[in-house]
Amino acid sequence: MAITEEYNYPHAGNISYVPQYTRGLLGVNVKLDHLLTQIICASLGAVCVIVLIARLAQMFQAYMRRVTSLHADPKGQRFWATDESRKWAFTKKHLIYAPLKSKRHNRAIKLFSANFDLGTVPSRLHTILLCAYFGSQVAYITILDYSVNEQAALIAELRGRSGVLALLNMIPLVILAGRNNPLIAILHVSFDTYNLFHRWIGRIVVIESVIHTIAWGANSVSAAGWGKTMLDLGSTTFFTGGLLGTIAMVFLLLQSPSPIRHAFYETFLHLHQLGVFLAIAGIYMHLSIDGLPQLPWLQFMIIFWAVDRLRRFYSLVRLNLSRRRGMTKVMVKALPGEASRVTFFLPHNVKIHPGSHVYAYLPRISLWMSHPFSVAWTENGTHHIPPSCSSPTSEDEPKHTMDSHPEFQSNRFQPTKVTLIMAAQQGMTRKLYNTALSFPDKTFYTTGFIEGPYSSQPASLFTSYGTVVLFSGGAGITHHLMHVRKLLEASANQTVATRRLWLIWSVRHTEHLMWVRGFMDYILQLPNRREVLTTMLFVSQPRNQKEIASPSETLKMYSGRCKPKVVLDEIMPKHVGATAVSVCGSGALADDVRAEVRDRVGKGPVIDFVEESFTW
Repeated sequence: MAITEEYNYPHAGNISYVPQYTRGLLGVNVKLDHLLTQIICASLGAVCVIVLIARLAQMFQAYMRRVTSLHADPKGQRFWATDESRKWAFTKKHLIYAPLKSKRHNRAIKLFSANFDLGTVPSRLHTILLCAYFGSQVAYITILDYSVNEQAALIAELRGRSGVLALLNMIPLVILAGRNNPLIAILHVSFDTYNLFHRWIGRIVVIESVIHTIAWGANSVSAAGWGKTMLDLGSTTFFTGGLLGTIAMVFLLLQSPSPIRHAFYETFLHLHQLGVFLAIAGIYMHLSIDGLPQLPWLQFMIIFWAVDRLRRFYSLVRLNLSRRRGMTKVMVKALPGEASRVTFFLPHNVKIHPGSHVYAYLPRISLWMSHPFSVAWTENGTHHIPPSCSSPTSEDEPKHTMDSHPEFQSNRFQPTKVTLIMAAQQGMTRKLYNTALSFPDKTFYTTGFIEGPYSSQPASLFTSYGTVVLFSGGAGITHHLMHVRKLLEASANQTVATRRLWLIWSVRHTEHLMWVRGFMDYILQLPNRREVLTTMLFVSQPRNQKEIASPSETLKMYSGRCKPKVVLDEIMPKHVGATAVSVCGSGALADDVRAEVRDRVGKGPVIDFVEESFTW
């Protein structure tokens, strides 16, 4: 005979009998659950504090390096080129910069075909943190009172523990998913890293949710049988909400593997948002009906999500709407090499720091979707252009520019111009490129919006280094162009430590060089450029060797793929002070640059590595 017990639930509606150990706190170790909650929160807080202290120390060192090197000659920066701490060099080489095993980190794992993308491999530091977190969750969920006489009581404790852990882990899950995640600015950790943690914490939440549901079902079926269990799931709102939440969680897990995300990203994103909504709704029903103590946690998540959305909406309005000047106008031009140059004419003057990215909305192409792109170039009414420099886009823009186009006659006022380069891949970028091709001069005009700017790095990222080496692959050049402009302009004014600057760009065809021709023309005319900047262009698949010609010693062209080892072997003997090496490009290029930097850490002058990536 099934064992039942009568319960009085003030929020439970018309419920007379509930199988023992399936509802309420009977068998749940509330005191230990509370203690473990405090331990998890303290552990996560401690990690954040450690990272913050490390970031503050790095920022202080960078500040001291910069102010003492502003007016120093190359010999005066020798102090900063010396690695004072072997332990720190060892930590950078074998932990912070290290891939998990050999050198693969950002190069995607592909099976069967190029479209079957299994994603990337976490770095060594990421793997250690994720394993530690997962191991702690296993430990917390298995710390049960195994001495109890009743098996149902043990299962009830497991039900309570797994439910508490699942809901607690949803807090960082929601925070790390937001574009306005406050930890990005505080800790200077990239959104890409937080997105990695978001995915793995999400998997932990799903596992714990399933354990919670199975534990409930085991006691319910044992006490009342399958018939009563299924009846409760369909007729009791408390159980129905819990089931909805679990089903939505499992759905999110099944539709989130890398091959599905990359092959059908826009579909994935819509279904993901729907799944999240259903999960939150089901869990809210589950918690609120019985007034469970974890309800404020969920309410905090909902408020945080709402604030993030409001901030994003405010950013859109602030950047793109003006009472006097209307909304943002957009000019799209199809470029050689299957790419589009998209220029947003904002109705306000906005300062955007180098290394920033924005989310672009183009309703005419993709109704409500937004996509992230590095900011290739910005201009506004306050930006000084030396008399010897032409406008960055003057040579290859169509004759009927924005100012002369009828739709933009009311906006003759020198707005901030934000330019993005969008290589035509698939989905939105391919449709955008094809649309531009169908217009005269391969150019069309529309309205759009940008959201941001966002950046995980300080604006002064490279200003304290005597030597800066920037590796770019394909459209990755857009991440580095504004860094080059800023460093050259600041170097002429003696407000940065940079004395040697190398820009290395690898492309497949020479026509890809047209993507940023106007911007590079501007950079090459800047004062002090010949003394500071050396540009190396690698064309891996030239149509003929006549295309490959080096105009000068500071602007060189090479046939073939870029080999970071050869490049760094040439550069490092000429270094001044500390060296920063940055890479933005394909996963294979990033992994090669990372491997070469690691090989040099601790063996010579100070060398730091910065990687810009955006994986989904």
